[in-house]
Amino acid sequence: MTDNDETNLPMDSVTKRTEPITILLKRHEVGLSAAKANRLLLAKGILEEKTRPSETEPGKLRTYKALTDTGLQYGINKEQKMINETSPRYYEDSFNELVSKYLIE
Repeated sequence: MTDNDETNLPMDSVTKRTEPITILLKRHEVGLSAAKANRLLLAKGILEEKTRPSETEPGKLRTYKALTDTGLQYGINKEQKMINETSPRYYEDSFNELVSKYLIE
């Protein structure tokens, strides 16, 4: 898996409550879609795109998003058991900071 997935984080990071960005954007009433927020976070170095081999199409690569080392202060990369990738999940308690620093234009 990646070098910054949840298995390599300090214990206190793993025990914090995390949610997908879609849920937190709605809960915090941020007027952005998850797609738009992800584009902003990619552009600002909080997220990165990674690749993995396709499960269904040999020779093809699939992309997925993961938090960068900088982004890990705002969440974790949750390992997906069925496929060889992670998905970002964000800490509830620091989501407002993430929004104010990176998502408000």
